[in-house]
Amino acid sequence: LERRIRHLTSYWNGNFAVCIFDADCGICQSSVRLSRRLRARVSFVPSQELDFTHAPVGVTPERCRQEVVFINSTGDVFGGAAAVAQILRVSKVAPLGSLLDSAPVLPIAQVVYRWVARNRSRLPQACGVDEAKSNG
Repeated sequence: LERRIRHLTSYWNGNFAVCIFDADCGICQSSVRLSRRLRARVSFVPSQELDFTHAPVGVTPERCRQEVVFINSTGDVFGGAAAVAQILRVSKVAPLGSLLDSAPVLPIAQVVYRWVARNRSRLPQACGVDEAKSNG
């Protein structure tokens, strides 16, 4: 599979939000599909298709392999569960995003997110994702 590499600025120009995800992750792919069904006002971009040369500070290929990254319209960068909360906040389930982003919930959500991220290769079938199909 050949991927076209583009600068992040071709997706994000300060007018809308961008979510950078790992296209080789079945859980990530399923999450993007769900976010689209929830009408999240976000441009979803596989990290494998990006040239990170002019990316905002803290947005690196290494980070994007470890966690989903969300850049809002003002350039603020969020990762992991905080990124998921921001995606939900710009969808039709915005109150759920606000709850996830709240002080008592977000630290717990980050721990759960990190565990899932570390174990994602073992979890696809449990999450209803066929990793073999999603990885081609």
